[in-house]
Amino acid sequence: MKKICIMALLLTTTLCLGQAPEAALYNSNSDVYAGVVVTFPDYGPKWNSYNFKGGEVAYTRHFGTHWGMVASSTVVHGNAFVFTATQYSETGGVKYNILTGRLRPYVTAQAGYAHQSSTGGTNGMYGNEHHPSLAPGLTDIEAGLAYRGGIGGDLQVTRRIYWRVAQWDVQRLPWGNHGSLYNNFSSGIGFGF
Repeated sequence: MKKICIMALLLTTTLCLGQAPEAALYNSNSDVYAGVVVTFPDYGPKWNSYNFKGGEVAYTRHFGTHWGMVASSTVVHGNAFVFTATQYSETGGVKYNILTGRLRPYVTAQAGYAHQSSTGGTNGMYGNEHHPSLAPGLTDIEAGLAYRGGIGGDLQVTRRIYWRVAQWDVQRLPWGNHGSLYNNFSSGIGFGF
């Protein structure tokens, strides 16, 4: 029994010591990220009736191995049969790394500002939910407070470079009389320093 306890203690100690350098190796003070985004607005008969494509850049300041503060900027643009829309959002918030090794799944919650302009059809994208019909070709502009929450995973490729394998977040936006929930899917490359 004594030998089993000593072996268990040695195994546990070895596993704990083996994790420490791994976590410290892949933890930077800050990182920058750039990636592609596909956004599915809640407009249309199905959740994926339309999609906007664009990019995202973000800066994260880490506080330890798990917590970080994120500032993000996203721009997407889309053409549908009846309208053209461009949306940008600036958000900031927290990011929590669930694991801290090479593969780092995380959760994030952010709030900020969003702006969308849509042109075409008869009402723009959400025009008929706010006001009388617009003449074709006029632009409908919506702006205000936005917030989002999501999950994702980063994979450390080298000591400084990581790949954001995927991020999915649901973003509530201030347009439409019902408030809009957009699904964002993104992937890209980050650099830690």
